[in-house]
Amino acid sequence: MDGNLDHKVESIREIFESGDLSRFAGIAEGMRAPDAAEVLTALPEELHIPFFKSMEQEMASEVLTLVDEGVSRELLGHLIVDEIVPLIDYMASDDATDIINLLNADMAGAVLRRISREDYEDVSELLKFDEESAGGLMARELVTIRAGKLISDVIATLRSELDSIEHIQYIYVVDSVGVLLGTIPVINLLITDPGRKVEEVMDRDILTVTADTDQGEVAAMFAKYDLYSMPVVDENGRLAGRITVDDIIDVIEEEATEDITMMAGTGDEEFYERSPVKLSRARLPWLLTGLFGGIASALIMHNFKESLESLITLVFFVPVIMAMGGNVGIQASAIVVRELALGGLSVSQTGGKLLRELKVSIINGLVIGTVLLVTVTVWQSDIRLGVLLGLCMFIIICWATVMGAFIPLMLKKANIDPALATGPFITTFNDILGIAIYLGIASLFLEWLGKG
Repeated sequence: MDGNLDHKVESIREIFESGDLSRFAGIAEGMRAPDAAEVLTALPEELHIPFFKSMEQEMASEVLTLVDEGVSRELLGHLIVDEIVPLIDYMASDDATDIINLLNADMAGAVLRRISREDYEDVSELLKFDEESAGGLMARELVTIRAGKLISDVIATLRSELDSIEHIQYIYVVDSVGVLLGTIPVINLLITDPGRKVEEVMDRDILTVTADTDQGEVAAMFAKYDLYSMPVVDENGRLAGRITVDDIIDVIEEEATEDITMMAGTGDEEFYERSPVKLSRARLPWLLTGLFGGIASALIMHNFKESLESLITLVFFVPVIMAMGGNVGIQASAIVVRELALGGLSVSQTGGKLLRELKVSIINGLVIGTVLLVTVTVWQSDIRLGVLLGLCMFIIICWATVMGAFIPLMLKKANIDPALATGPFITTFNDILGIAIYLGIASLFLEWLGKG
């Protein structure tokens, strides 16, 4: 598709300019929904609605769930209730809930009143849960069988549900009140005697989550245990729904996007917000943080102006010190944030993690400090100055590495997103303290350098 994307976009542009919009349908008709979603996203904004409305309802329904949230909001903003309801009918309950969450309250209420009773019950139940929880991810569509039934009954039930439920990996065995007892992989139905009872062949060792489990924790479980699907139960063990791996892929992408934008000092609204004023509002707080950090660094340098006047060479290495402190801090924090996000590190392991990062910083500090020592000695023909700058670099690298690891761990313990620890926050923090450490040590050793 990548090779044809530009060609498709150009063809749609030409059709739009010709005024014969009926030809749009021919382009969309031969495409798969993911490809159509990619083409729609690549089109200029004024072509989104004409191209979207040219699609058949089943494809349009799927495309609406595949495009980015900002594009979905835009499309929904140009549709009336009578156009949205048929699209909802084609969606799984979890996708339908996501789409209804994008509507304003009045429009959402109108759509809920018009959809089928079964869809209404499923969506209304899912709307109770936080969007970033297991309840917000799960779909209500699944295949269940009561305990005591035969495998032949399972096969008959499965055949009756195939048209209405996608991606069926497991049959869920429940008791008379809906408590989950076990699962049967669909593939096992091919080799199991149809006359056996489900209790004889079901897997009783089941991994489950409750509806209020955070989506990041759910994603970590999918990754750890190589899952394709996972049941969601309530506090009494009753089966509430299931989460499939396609939903987890979306979660991983969402979490990664959120972390990347946080590291850059923005927010994930950058990807769907089109208003320059709102985008500016999202970025300004972080830019102002960086500005005030720079001013603080300048004030520190002003307080050490006598030292800088005594040995002007110190000024040459201020950018080096600031850059290295920021770089090693970002490296350490990025590793810790990733481990926390994937569930590979708990706050209880803080001591061990900080000790490991300290060892890393000592090795890196010795190597980089030695390189700086040799460089300055050769350049300035002053081994004392080289020793001083090498020592400063070693201390700053150790400090910045430990702080880069420590801050996200502490934020996690305070229930604050650790991704906030990266980007402008770490860089500004290390710039200020790095300059203070550098100039403070240099001032103490001016006499030793013969400049006191």
